[in-house]
Parts: sequence; C-alpha cells; structure tokens
Amino acid sequence: MKFTGTITHLSQKGLGVVKNAQNNLSYFVYGTWPGDIGEFEVIGKPLNNKKFAFAKLTRLIQPSTQRQTPPCLHADVSLTEQACTGCPWMIADYTSQLEQKRKRFIYALQRVGFDTNQLDMGSVHPSPQLYGYRNRCQLKTDGQQLGFVSENSYHIAPISDCIVLNDACRNLLKSALQQLPNPAWQSSADDNRSFIELDDDMQAEEICVNRKRPFKQGNPEQNERMRAWLTEKLAHNPHLGKVVELFSGSGNFTSIIAASNCTEVIACESDDQAIQTLKARNLARVTAQAADLFNALIWRKLQKHVHDAETLVLDPPRAGLKKHQGFFSSFAALKTILYISCNPETFARDAWFFHQNGWSINDIQLVDLFPHTPHIEVLAEFKKLGD
Repeated sequence: MKFTGTITHLSQKGLGVVKNAQNNLSYFVYGTWPGDIGEFEVIGKPLNNKKFAFAKLTRLIQPSTQRQTPPCLHADVSLTEQACTGCPWMIADYTSQLEQKRKRFIYALQRVGFDTNQLDMGSVHPSPQLYGYRNRCQLKTDGQQLGFVSENSYHIAPISDCIVLNDACRNLLKSALQQLPNPAWQSSADDNRSFIELDDDMQAEEICVNRKRPFKQGNPEQNERMRAWLTEKLAHNPHLGKVVELFSGSGNFTSIIAASNCTEVIACESDDQAIQTLKARNLARVTAQAADLFNALIWRKLQKHVHDAETLVLDPPRAGLKKHQGFFSSFAALKTILYISCNPETFARDAWFFHQNGWSINDIQLVDLFPHTPHIEVLAEFKKLGD
C-alpha cells in the first residue's frame, strides 16, 4: 500500500511519524524529518496496539525546511540492506537536531508524570565538533567486508570512511580495511560476524577481532563538559560526606569525586577490567568495589558500605538504575543524588521513582554527545525534600 502524507513529528526512537488518512494508522518512517511531504509505502503489519506500523519513504515530494544533504557518502535514507544507519539525523540541520533532542527528553518526563513547566531546563549544550568528534567505534566484519550494522536488515553496511570519527580513528579504519579480505576475521557464530573495536588510544598493530576495548565516552570535548558539571556540583555542596559512585567504569568521574572535599569514595563497577584500571590509578580516599549492581544478593552485601553515604553519583548503562526495591533503605543518610544518564526513557522512570520517594530535581543539563543521532546525555541533581 502506498499513500502520501506529511511527517508531523519524531518518535521516541527518532523516526518520522506520518498519518495515513486512508486507514487512520500512523507510520514510523526512517530517513524523514518533521515537515517532509512524501509518498510512503507500508512495509509491515500494524504493531500490537493496532495504531502504528512501519513504512518507507519512496518519493520526497517536498522536503522539510530543516533538511540538509548529508555530507557522508554512506548515508542512505532509502534504507536498503547495505545502508549505514549510524547517523540517521544527518539529514537535518544541527539546530533542529538539538531542538528534537530536547523535545525527546521533555516527552519522556511527561509520559511518566512530571509537569515539565515546573522544571528549569535550558537548551541542549551543542557539540563543538559536528564531524571528526568520535574517539571510538565498534565495527562488524565477516572477513570480506567491514562496516556498521544496518538497522533495517542487521546486515553489514560496508564503509570506506567515517566522517564522524576523529583523525586517529579514521587512520585505524583505513588500516583495518587494508587487511581485507582476512579469513581469520570470520566468526564461527551463526551470523558469521566478528566485531572490531577501535579507539584513539591504540596502534594499528593492535587491531584484532572480538576483543573489547576499555570503555570511554565517545566525545572527549563533551565529556570534559560533563566532568566540569560534576566538579561544580561537588564544589558547591558543603555536605558531601561519604560519596558512593555506582557504575564507575575505570574512573572517568571517580577522579573528579576524589579531588572534591568528600571524606571517602566507594566506587562500584561490574566490569573487572575497569575496576583493575581504576585501582591502578591509586586515587586518594577511593575504595573500588567489583560488584554486579543488578544482582540483588551482591547489592545486599554492599549495603554496609553505603548506608551512611550522604552523596550518590551514578552513571548507569542504557537500562538505567533498573532495581528500585529497597534502594533508599540502603541509603539512609543520603542527601544528594547526581545522575548522569544516556537514556531519557530510563532516566525519566528512575527520576519518577526518586520523586515518589521525596526527592526533587534541583538542576538539569542536557548535553549532545553524539550529533546526527537521537542520543542525548542528561545531567541531573536531585535533593532530598526537607534537607
């Protein structure tokens, strides 16, 4: 079925939404932007709620005024099996990208129950660099080709370059491409794919398959902005006391906490390699704990270390805090929570949980870590009501 319509807004996943007047269904469409008028083709049955389905853009009749021509030679809005979908918002000018990221965050808060008119939220802090900013990436290979996974088909979308990578990573990418074809890079898994991680701390001879590199934030300049925010929040808090940091990684934020006027830092992380790296840094007043923070038994064992903490810093993965039961009974003395999130939906869920337990959002900062994607980083300070 084909129909014409106008993209009215973006979904929470960053896809264009268009309503089909013929059947009153709304469709999610990759490679579109609010204001686009086009011809669309239905590509799937309605979802379980019977109100939404997926379609693809077959002809752009009138582009949005916010559209731009993607400067990347691998950007392909037709969503073929070979399309690289790593930067889906490269079709739009940067100002409108930032506007849509802020809308995505506000909508996530409203869905869980927040009155966003009561919250003081500024604009999104833009990335100083729109291209050449990324210091790490993960690629897929079958030994014959190298690229990113196409969202539409889960096939490898082969690339010859990537303009969002910084110079060091682009050079590593070239070195990897020169090693193709490479039978040793084939996988025995069903999909016959291996992964290769690149970051600007490695040398070309270190390129290999299926070896995880230590995690670090992908946009170093924006990471410094986040570190500066945390430094400021800690400096203006006269009652830091003991600080517990959950999901510490190898210490990106731990070093900031250790330099504050806190009395002690308990840094918790499930990744053993990250914990060993953190311990090797020998940060003053820091005790590093290897702990699976989603494991209820391990969490109970940690309670004796965290019950008297006055400040909590957490930077969880996309799943967010996830375990709420008994959380605040573990932190009997807590006065301040500093939450760094990479997912508006799970942040909103956790923030509403905090709100229901007597906490208020004191400050929100939004940071664009990854231009040309729906990703948005959230920095929030919570205070216990009555303190």
